[in-house]
Amino acid sequence: MRKLEVKIRQIVWAIKKSFKPSTNDLVIYCGKDYFIKPSMTGEDTWNLFKFGENVVTHGLIDGNDLVVVHSFSRFVRRFRENLSFQEQNWGSIDGRNPMGTRLTYENSEDIKFNNQK
Repeated sequence: MRKLEVKIRQIVWAIKKSFKPSTNDLVIYCGKDYFIKPSMTGEDTWNLFKFGENVVTHGLIDGNDLVVVHSFSRFVRRFRENLSFQEQNWGSIDGRNPMGTRLTYENSEDIKFNNQK
């Protein structure tokens, strides 16, 4: 039963996470298009690059200030990446935890069922 609960929580987490900015996304910031390239800037803080350039145009931008350019293919790709991350890194650990406990990954704490306080 716990494995089914974990799978549902992982799917919900992956859907929520898929709408947020991620590496290699096309985003709009201050009315202009930029790409997010891989960088070690921290949780939901991004460096923005103009297309075809390797120099940071805007650095350490909060993810809430960005508008992600969404598409169906992007959503599917991000959903698969996020779900795979949960399954590979936390699936076996979460499956052994008691019913009703949250997922191990720290950003899943907002995913709760009605029986949780």
